[in-house]
Amino acid sequence: MYWKYSFGFLIASLIQAAIIAASEFLGISTLGAKITFGQLMLHILAGQAAGFLLMVITQGIKNIAKISVWLVGSIYGAVVWLALVSINSAQGTIKAPWTQGAATIIASLLAFVVYGVIVTYTIKKYEEQGANVRWGC
Repeated sequence: MYWKYSFGFLIASLIQAAIIAASEFLGISTLGAKITFGQLMLHILAGQAAGFLLMVITQGIKNIAKISVWLVGSIYGAVVWLALVSINSAQGTIKAPWTQGAATIIASLLAFVVYGVIVTYTIKKYEEQGANVRWGC
């Protein structure tokens, strides 16, 4: 059953990467993100980990399922943005968006919010279909 979630998380990661790449290509963002094959694979793995983390959180706190997909996804995307962008900028992989101006902040944050909404939708969709995955089963 994990593959259903994983596929949704993959789609979310690829759309997120496309938004960031497009904003870099169009000169909207100046993160300096370079999407090589290796970086894309790391990006996808991080997207899988963050997606499954949200799945575990939503299974542990059932009231989250009652909240809007848009709200949960937006908040989670913003939290993941803050965590991963901070780590990547500290490692020198990208420039910190808060030092690059409003357009870079908005573009990169939008990419993560879209990711969060898609991941939240994926989790909610499969939970409602009865594909509730339990750890250890």
